[in-house]
Amino acid sequence: MIRPLLAVTLLLCLSAAQATELRTLQPASTLTEHRALSEQLQLEDNRQLQQELDKAGLAAPIAAERTRRFGFEPGQGEAFYYTKEGRRVAESIMSYQTPSGGWSKRIRMGHALRPEGGAFGVESKYIPTFDNDATSTQFWEMVSAYHATDDKRFADAANRALQLILLAQYPNGGWPQNFPLRGGYHDAITFNDELIPNLLKIVAAVASGDPRLSFIDLALKNQAQDSLHRGLSLVVNSQVIIDSVPTIWGAQHDSVALAPVAARAYEPAALATSESAELLRVLMTLEQPPKAIKAAIINAHNWFARQRIDGYSWRPGPAGYNELVADENAGPLWARFYSLEQQRPIFGDRDGSIYASVDKVSTERRLGYGWYTDKPSYILNNFKAWQQKHMPET
Repeated sequence: MIRPLLAVTLLLCLSAAQATELRTLQPASTLTEHRALSEQLQLEDNRQLQQELDKAGLAAPIAAERTRRFGFEPGQGEAFYYTKEGRRVAESIMSYQTPSGGWSKRIRMGHALRPEGGAFGVESKYIPTFDNDATSTQFWEMVSAYHATDDKRFADAANRALQLILLAQYPNGGWPQNFPLRGGYHDAITFNDELIPNLLKIVAAVASGDPRLSFIDLALKNQAQDSLHRGLSLVVNSQVIIDSVPTIWGAQHDSVALAPVAARAYEPAALATSESAELLRVLMTLEQPPKAIKAAIINAHNWFARQRIDGYSWRPGPAGYNELVADENAGPLWARFYSLEQQRPIFGDRDGSIYASVDKVSTERRLGYGWYTDKPSYILNNFKAWQQKHMPET
């Protein structure tokens, strides 16, 4: 490891008392406690930003610059953060971490420090969030930056992000899209956009003693073991059962009843293939999966095998959007959503309409959404090897 040549002080600094208070927060055991944690963290985020605004003499936060993802290239690894450019990116990312410990999405991080009194994101209602890989991505970047620089501030940032992940988890083991909570479908247990798979990978790495995370606070390591257990239990308990047969999962599930729920108008309560395939990829990496998880994997694999669509490809057509085209050489496909009643493909639109054919969906949603996916192919292709490793007797 190398020591930084120049220590850059974050513009946002918690006092020792405030930092200690946040570090002592514990995951909730009831929904009432969970909401209280949400409110406490929201107040802290608001208070810290208001202090900055008062100090800078500003009436409103300085707007953050919008971008498609984060403004930096994730996953360049530890070697990148040995460089001067990497150090600059790490400092910028860290400056956008909220007092509660998370990050936003769609803002240009990695180029400059967040100014004093600057907004933490462009969507004020949804900061911080786990959506679109936010917070989980920055967590791993802080891990890499710490190992490259030996700068404890990056380790502290990773610890704070992990604590937020643990605090955000519902008592039943699921995670909402955002924490602090914001209401509506954002409070639903969210498999969409690999949200729960991303968070499960983090808590599993901490709980299993991943050497990259040896600096994580001992208390958080212990909490991560409980978090992983509850998260895996949630996966088992939320697998949708239709006519007594386990199937797959929805994109979002009710935070109490655990049934699939709708999100945006074109995202109905349904079985969600892309999200379920991403979840299975993570579950299949577990070194010692519990018996119930093994059963969940087998049942989901069997559902994918039954529902595969052969002889078609999903590719751009003359109108400029993807179309389902006959293709005898194509690999298997699956519709993005399947109905909870008949387990048949369904397609939504901006006005809330639900169709049995993608051809009826408006041009705007044909252009702006992936209605078919090949992601479950990975599950079918790797299932036999997984089964031989974890269930050699079968």
